[in-house]
Amino acid sequence: MSGLQPQDDEEDDSQLPTWARQLGRQGYRSFITLIETYFANRNMPVAIDSMEGLVKPELGVLPYSSTFGLQNIAQICQQAGRDEWRDLINAHFGSIFDAKDDDNALHVHMDDFARLREQLRARLYPVDIVSHATELIERPGPEGTLEVLALDLPTTVRTVSKSEADLWGLDAAQLFNVGRDNLRRGGLLKGNVVQLEQGTTVTVYMGDPFYAASHALIIDDYVTADMTHGMLVGLPKRDVMLLHPIRNVGAMEAAGAMLQIVVGMYRDGPGSISPNLYWYREGEFVVLPYELQDDFLQFLPPDEFSDLIDELGEVAGFS
Repeated sequence: MSGLQPQDDEEDDSQLPTWARQLGRQGYRSFITLIETYFANRNMPVAIDSMEGLVKPELGVLPYSSTFGLQNIAQICQQAGRDEWRDLINAHFGSIFDAKDDDNALHVHMDDFARLREQLRARLYPVDIVSHATELIERPGPEGTLEVLALDLPTTVRTVSKSEADLWGLDAAQLFNVGRDNLRRGGLLKGNVVQLEQGTTVTVYMGDPFYAASHALIIDDYVTADMTHGMLVGLPKRDVMLLHPIRNVGAMEAAGAMLQIVVGMYRDGPGSISPNLYWYREGEFVVLPYELQDDFLQFLPPDEFSDLIDELGEVAGFS
């Protein structure tokens, strides 16, 4: 096993894998060493794909072919002291390998749909989940994301493969209906209204560490009758959903402020999902583009969004 070994000059942070740049050169080396040590101590032969940020156990080591991503635990470590990293890594992988019986994602029996039905969830992942797992049951989510069928266990979440679901005799659409119904059954998230620039606000929905952003899949449940112009939506990481109803010209200021939040949360994680800001209206998520150079972020709204803001300004007498 070996990770990337950059040279010892300050310019080489740019040579680190994208997922690991927040760790810095020395942090990255320490992190990879701790990952290697963890699996060596478990006597589990693995290959570490440092560029993709993946741990790949050798075939036959686990009951199912599994790949483990490193970005989330790297983001968790980056936000903690270096002396905490070993314990954080042990806890992260321990939740996967050490859970008991059917709580263990690697040993759960997948043939009994009636027993598993209430544990199925529709969940949003970044599109690069396809490099971490094979045979996913997935379909497009908001641009840059995938809606994936997951199994919600007491200590972890795992995806469901097509070969496993074939035993159940249901097609993907039926399974996603089950997954969304179960997501909805947990209840809507409670929002916290946060003041932004010039009197505008954004509502921050949290309260579910694995599925808060996935509530975008049932976002119509959050739409009220006065949202005729839609709303701005941010899904930066799995435990956060940001919403701003578009009712007046303050939406332009809200968009700029939300972009700052989304970009920062997506960068820091853990559980990064999408760096995009979306305009949700008429059942569709439209990406509102921007450019990010160094620390400067420029919002580049499409004409249709700019025209809406102009119309709202005219209604308010700002023309």
